[in-house]
Amino acid sequence: MQADMGMLTVIIVVSMFVLLMAGLPFAFVSGAIACVVALVLWGPDALGVMVSRVFDITTGWVYVAAPMFILMAQVLQKSGVTEDLFQTIYVWMGPLRGGLAITTITAGAIIAAMTGIIGTGIVTLGIIALPAMLNRSYDRSIACGTTMVAGGLGTLIPPSIVFIMYGASAGVSVGQLFIGGIIPGLLLAGAYITYVLIRCVANPRLAPALPKEERDAITWRDKFVSLRNVILPIFLIVAVLGSIYGGYATPTEAAGVGCAGAFVCAGVKGRLNLSLLKTSLVSTVEVTCMMLWLAFGALGLVSVYIMAGGGNFVTNAVLGLPFGALGTVIIMQLVLIVLGMVLDWLGILFLTMPIFVPIIVALGFDPVWFGVLFCMNMQMAYLSPPFGQGMFYLKGVAPPGIELSHIIRSVWPFMAIQALCLAIVMLVPQIALWLPRTMIR
Repeated sequence: MQADMGMLTVIIVVSMFVLLMAGLPFAFVSGAIACVVALVLWGPDALGVMVSRVFDITTGWVYVAAPMFILMAQVLQKSGVTEDLFQTIYVWMGPLRGGLAITTITAGAIIAAMTGIIGTGIVTLGIIALPAMLNRSYDRSIACGTTMVAGGLGTLIPPSIVFIMYGASAGVSVGQLFIGGIIPGLLLAGAYITYVLIRCVANPRLAPALPKEERDAITWRDKFVSLRNVILPIFLIVAVLGSIYGGYATPTEAAGVGCAGAFVCAGVKGRLNLSLLKTSLVSTVEVTCMMLWLAFGALGLVSVYIMAGGGNFVTNAVLGLPFGALGTVIIMQLVLIVLGMVLDWLGILFLTMPIFVPIIVALGFDPVWFGVLFCMNMQMAYLSPPFGQGMFYLKGVAPPGIELSHIIRSVWPFMAIQALCLAIVMLVPQIALWLPRTMIR
């Protein structure tokens, strides 16, 4: 059986690689391979079993949270709440050397805590922050790199959609995952800011401070008045994460609170209208349908592979590696990094987590900790060449003169920082587990 499973595994991997390189969508590639394998192994009756398993998995209550958080992000972006937030942070941080880059990272962390979607942060900051830095003679590598990684914090900082989908796939508490991502997310944001400060001190021409006349034009009254723009974001963050941490709401219920809060924020800003509602709903449906198509294809393939005995085959193979428990986790992270260069994070999650998580539990590790590692890894995947979606999001909104090659070159130092922080959280699990273990249950 192991020899048969080895051959089947090779056939599936090679088929996926060839079809993906031919330009076919991942959802259809994985779904088609699942159907062909099921037909060959068990005949037409197996298709009904495969569909039933996929349906059972994707109709869980936790999946309701995803579209609500997506809608929340769409409303906040289209209502101008995130733009006003950036301007407030800029008023306070702008006078520093590299202040606009620091503003961008800080705003990215707060936007992530409001929306949980990486695309929202990159697009918003690409429209607002990137032109502002370029107009003030910032080096392109600093400007593009900080915009990319700041927008990418939505993968890790809750309420991250990645955590929701991981929790549903792995059978892990989404609330604990949310809280577990807070300290690693702040660690990553702090590492980015530290890097920018060191680069700017070493070479001030990379990110010059604001001219004196522009600094003098910003009075202390302006600074304190601008703080009113952070009231709504703080209200929303506390409402969502506070209700989960305090044990007052499940992540699905907190998603409803966040969605309602986003509409309240838009109403307070005077921008709640039918046009905003329509465009937000349409965008939410588009993103949700894309996620479900990916889920159908990937879960179908994984279901067929596990029914054929692939789960036991991979588990035995991995547990038999001579690298020890931590070495096995490192191997898994390397596999995820490689997959992240060519696949979407949802495809990676549905393909690997049903197999990886049982192995992690068998090795005695906490799946919440592994979920944080997965999100940190997928943040790297979202930004990494050659197919990282974040690069194409930024290119789509970047000012003229910014080429994809500039964006690719700018991201490598920040990718090294991400790898370092991933290693730190891997070696010190309490960074991810301390807060979840203090939660009210």
